[in-house]
Amino acid sequence: MRRPRVLLAATGGTIATAPGGDGVHEVGRRASDLVATVPGLVELAEFECADPVSLPSHALTPEHMCRLAHLVAEADCEGVVITHGTDTLEETAYALAVMLERRVPVVLTGAMRLPGRPGADGPANLLAAVRVAMTPAVAALGPVVVLQDEIHLARYVAKVHTGRVAAFASPGLGPVGSVVEDHVQLQVTSAPSDHLGLPARLHRRVELVWAYAGAGGELLEACRGAAGVVLAGTGGGHVPPAMLEALERLLAAGVPVVVASRTGSGPTLEGSYGGRGSESELRRMGVLAAGTLGPLKARLRLQVALELGLDPGGCFPA
Repeated sequence: MRRPRVLLAATGGTIATAPGGDGVHEVGRRASDLVATVPGLVELAEFECADPVSLPSHALTPEHMCRLAHLVAEADCEGVVITHGTDTLEETAYALAVMLERRVPVVLTGAMRLPGRPGADGPANLLAAVRVAMTPAVAALGPVVVLQDEIHLARYVAKVHTGRVAAFASPGLGPVGSVVEDHVQLQVTSAPSDHLGLPARLHRRVELVWAYAGAGGELLEACRGAAGVVLAGTGGGHVPPAMLEALERLLAAGVPVVVASRTGSGPTLEGSYGGRGSESELRRMGVLAAGTLGPLKARLRLQVALELGLDPGGCFPA
């Protein structure tokens, strides 16, 4: 029986670390090394191994994500598994969802515990990710994240704990599938698409500014010259009144601004509140709303849209 072809792209992270001479773990294992850590994995699939970058994920950039998207788009395979550090895994997953068409299953996974430690989760996560990547129906979900036998959509998944093994969740939704007794079980068979297109590069400057009690316009003033700005607004998408003058100047200069909620769950509001800094005033000013997208993912969506020359207003909810 022919084994499916799976591209395994290793980008670094905890799952790819090895102990150094001083006992501190550093990224050092390649994709082929990771395959060798899981007994029986080579019997499941025929692997094409790639090492597009080898970095802790806090060092990855949108440009790395774009190169990874091109690697996946050009691959001749029936499924893709990407091993990745957990710090920015949710960002890469969503960036791929925006840039890639839904052709084959694309699965991202990683590890929370260092290799060689009791209960190291990397091998089990990799095995589950390969099983999910071998399931054709997963392609209709877009890129997914698989850890602890749970399957999460790129749009909703987030790292919600610094050190727990079960560090990932999908606030407001939950996992859309799981791996049980070596079988992939899906609770959904389709999901709304986030796809915009695949740019040649992803290097335009799009800033993320956090709103907080007492915030003024200084950080927004520093965003002059940026291609776009995302505001992590309070509650349903609000900002302190002291930010508004700087915001008006950005908009007058033609810089697209998107407001998302910093809460981690739920959509931006449309017209519940009025007054200075409310969602109603921001919409009148021309600020775009991110809907259910959190600030990190709204930033990546805006960045891809601008890189493709798309009107940002058509890429976010009206």
